[in-house]
Amino acid sequence: MSLRVLRAFLGITFLYAGIQKLSDPNFLHAGSRDFIGTQLQAFAKGSPIGGILRGLSQVPMVTGIGIALAELAIGIATLLGIAPLLFALGGFLVNLALTLSASWHVHPYFLGSDSIYAVAWVAYFLGVAEAGRRARRAQASRRTAPPSGEVVGRREMLRGGLLAGVTLFVGGISSALAGSPTRFTITPRAAGPATSGITGTANPAASGTPIATLSQVPVGDAIGFSDPGVGPAALVRLSEESVVAYSRVCTHAGCLVGYDPSSRLLVCPCHGAEFDPARQGAVVAGPAPSPLTPVHVEVDRSTGQVVLPS
Repeated sequence: MSLRVLRAFLGITFLYAGIQKLSDPNFLHAGSRDFIGTQLQAFAKGSPIGGILRGLSQVPMVTGIGIALAELAIGIATLLGIAPLLFALGGFLVNLALTLSASWHVHPYFLGSDSIYAVAWVAYFLGVAEAGRRARRAQASRRTAPPSGEVVGRREMLRGGLLAGVTLFVGGISSALAGSPTRFTITPRAAGPATSGITGTANPAASGTPIATLSQVPVGDAIGFSDPGVGPAALVRLSEESVVAYSRVCTHAGCLVGYDPSSRLLVCPCHGAEFDPARQGAVVAGPAPSPLTPVHVEVDRSTGQVVLPS
């Protein structure tokens, strides 16, 4: 009974994970909020397998489709009892990779779910192996001849073909149900002419390192820049006269947040944490424990230029 519980839970979870990825219109679309390439680049920072993740981020479409189909295959095979040892090993390797990437910066460690999934796959693998050993011992004691190799081989080929067919069918249906992707970007800072006469939240003659001009940041949009103290940061224009800036490093697992103009929130592509730039970067959804780190900026009233004060 314990193996049946593990089998059902792990199988359903992996099946759901694969369906969720392929039915998410953002997962395979560059610039969207959940793009696999963005996730891989964020996971690579500080990860023990960072080199592998950076390599995979160079082929995000192939990697994303491969991950989703692998999860579907593992989930379906586990539920149907096809090659349980092989797919338990596959499930373990998937969650081990996620433990070393997506959950690597989660502290304390037990707040990251991937490690317990990896342990669950090990328990399931050992349980299946022990059950098989007992079945073989019982069969030997009854002196029952096993089926011929030809019959076993044909049966396994049919089960493997069934698994491949169901995996592709479910994957195709999931992709067909995906809607339109959501734009989710931090526009890189670009040079442009200054716009005079825009006061913003300004000092009369602010001095420091220029970030951008107000004309380059439409109301309700954001651009990215680098702050010497916090690293990657985002400048958000809340209104005609108000701009704010925050570190892009998510306070949950260290991924870089992006800006969703439709909701006017800074959103983490890794685990879905959402931060409201209009409320001091406060957490409004997801697992992040604290607001984003604010970055002090000023606007030169005479030029409309946003600067990092000296």
